Amino acid sequence: MEWKKAITILVVSFILLNIFLVFNLWFKEKPMAEFELTSGQQSEIKQYLMERGVILKVDDLKEGRPQSLLEVSFQKVDEKKALESFFGKKALPQVNKTQDGRMYTFEKQQLIITDNGFITYFNNEDQIIWPNLTKEQAENEAANFIKNHGNMPANAVLDKVTYDDKSQGYLLEYVRYHDNFFIDNSYVTMLVTPSGIKTYYQCWLKPLGYVGKKRGVISPLTAIMRVINEVQAENQISITRVQQGYYSKLYDANRWQVAPVWKIELNDGDIYYVNAYTGEMEQ
Repeated sequence: MEWKKAITILVVSFILLNIFLVFNLWFKEKPMAEFELTSGQQSEIKQYLMERGVILKVDDLKEGRPQSLLEVSFQKVDEKKALESFFGKKALPQVNKTQDGRMYTFEKQQLIITDNGFITYFNNEDQIIWPNLTKEQAENEAANFIKNHGNMPANAVLDKVTYDDKSQGYLLEYVRYHDNFFIDNSYVTMLVTPSGIKTYYQCWLKPLGYVGKKRGVISPLTAIMRVINEVQAENQISITRVQQGYYSKLYDANRWQVAPVWKIELNDGDIYYVNAYTGEMEQ
């Protein structure tokens, strides 16, 4: 009986790991229902995950929404306005050219602006200004900083706050959304410490619109199966977050198309992206 059970699990796992190929080849034009796993298939996957020692810490894991490709571009920066907001109108920073932009230095601050619109800011001031910094205060200070220095799109949200032991501060990560889908690599991150805002990185991608028809996407459970068979983990694996959205490398182009993905986050902080059309891992 145990041998039969083992064979069944192996067969089911093989089918599930390759189900995305079936979707991609056979069901491109089918309605969303054709892409959803049955309750029986979902139970088989969850049983397999349990036997692998994988803990699914995600409540209400729903099947995905049909998606089209999304066309994006870099959101350019008004360089003069950025300089004034970071250094003040009367400041005369030193300017040095970089490979793809300019680097400005003023007192203990440094600002790098690329032609594509990336902003990188460093503050080397060590004087303590917020001695008993809390998470709530860090969030407030970050919001004020972005309001006065950055250009936060209306559809960007605070996605994650992590305590940083070394600086005794907080790393805040903002992500842009479009139609309730995240767009990773469209973001702001900043480190807020008792000495102030130490680092600020800005790279906003601008959604230009959808391209082509909506297509069904693989199940999040299928994406999870794809990830755990890629992970080489010594400790127990926990799936802490599963999201549907868009992810793309950054290209040296005016615009490009982005495929939908499932974003799988593990308990150790590692993040994996699985193409929601094909089930392939995104690098």
